[in-house]
Amino acid sequence: MKRTWRSIFGGCVFLTVGLVMGCSSGGELPRRIGESLDGLARNSESGQFLYVDPGTPGLQQATLYPVRRSLLGWELAFPPVAVNLGRNGVAPPFEKREGDGRTPAGIFPLRTAFGYPATFPGKFSYRQVDTQDLWVDDPQSPDYNRWVWRGETRAASFEELLRPDPLYRYALVLDYNSEPVVRDLGSAIFIHVERGPETGTAGCVSLPEKELVQLMGWLDPEQRPQVVIGTASAVAAASAGIAGQLPADLPAGLKGRLAEGGRLLALRHGTGGFFAAAVSLPESVGRRMQEKNSWRPECPVPLDQLAYLVTSFWGFDGKPHYGELVVHQALSAFFMDSLHHAYNGRFPIERMELIDAYDADDFRSMAANNSSAFNCREVPGRPGVFSRHSYGAAIDINPRQNPYLMLEEGARPQTAGITGGAAAREFCLGNPALCRVLPAASADHLDRQQQRPGMLQPGDPMLAPFRQRGFTWGGSWRFPDYQHLEYDLGRLLSGP
Repeated sequence: MKRTWRSIFGGCVFLTVGLVMGCSSGGELPRRIGESLDGLARNSESGQFLYVDPGTPGLQQATLYPVRRSLLGWELAFPPVAVNLGRNGVAPPFEKREGDGRTPAGIFPLRTAFGYPATFPGKFSYRQVDTQDLWVDDPQSPDYNRWVWRGETRAASFEELLRPDPLYRYALVLDYNSEPVVRDLGSAIFIHVERGPETGTAGCVSLPEKELVQLMGWLDPEQRPQVVIGTASAVAAASAGIAGQLPADLPAGLKGRLAEGGRLLALRHGTGGFFAAAVSLPESVGRRMQEKNSWRPECPVPLDQLAYLVTSFWGFDGKPHYGELVVHQALSAFFMDSLHHAYNGRFPIERMELIDAYDADDFRSMAANNSSAFNCREVPGRPGVFSRHSYGAAIDINPRQNPYLMLEEGARPQTAGITGGAAAREFCLGNPALCRVLPAASADHLDRQQQRPGMLQPGDPMLAPFRQRGFTWGGSWRFPDYQHLEYDLGRLLSGP
């Protein structure tokens, strides 16, 4: 029997489609997920995705779709599987915090797996764990969100990867909150064996062991696999970064600098209109810092370890405003969340501008009652010693309401026995040649018994959250610096 070229071509097409579809036994992929992946594909070379669809908001149960590219588009590699999320649901992109019981929404590469057995068949990178393998979840540790060996860290808290239960018998590691690691943004985010059906996790994704082993055997590192978690809108927001996240009333200058930042590090949308975002340092900000000399090559922290932070605050006029800071990337969420707490408590701030607006002159900034953070400079009276501000690890709040008592060189022999508070105040007021009150207009706020707006006091909505996150207050020093809050460099910097 003769066949026309049309029938032959049609048969080839049918055979091709049949072969392609025959590789998949998973059924039909929901349209909304295919459309979401179409949006991601424009900026991704991944050929494999584990798409975790949360389903009903607030519930711990979700569905995982193993998806791959085919000649005809996206298809299921095998049937979807029910999985468990954090006990408190899913956190919006860049808003997860350590211990909040939420699984982070976003797009995360998969690069390794671990487990109890010695080996695992398949192409994906796998590592056997033993009693020496730990994952640090202590936000105060330089090793936060790192896989370390026992004895290599001083962290107060960590996950043991070889557990007495089967939860980590097999686990996939999400490349979450890494390079840079931002303190308190969440750690040890895995896809692991479930404790039981419909049982929430501490922030991971869990599923039955059989299905997890199937996923691990399917993953191919050459396909650059990724995990996608969240609703379509959350995934789109995570993919877009800071774009689309900015409030309509944000001033154009701040909006432009945030948009210029290379990477969104942390985010917070709060009640009452609060907004804060931290991005890797924009090029224009770094350039101006060098022009104004607030950063120089000899400074102890390179520009690429600094973050640009924009945050809401309440002014003394009783209205909300936006300010900007430069801080260490690792501490950006600490700064952001402390300022969020202060905003909720309506703690007033006069202004919040980068020190470059004052030509990197702290005295001018203090005189303007400006609250600022990074400035690469020496500690007054200690040549060659960098201030904590030089690391992006300190902030000065309302200098006018929170005086700084600065001892002049040679004054220390005459200050023996002074232990702070009233005695230090009387010494400085009585010996202006030996101890200055800065800024000069703040002397009337040396009486700390009379509480006035903008003053830092123990337990207030500004000071308390900073101290809870490991910051020390200069107001408790022998010669107080009431405006100053700083973070311990031993907790910030890794090394001996």
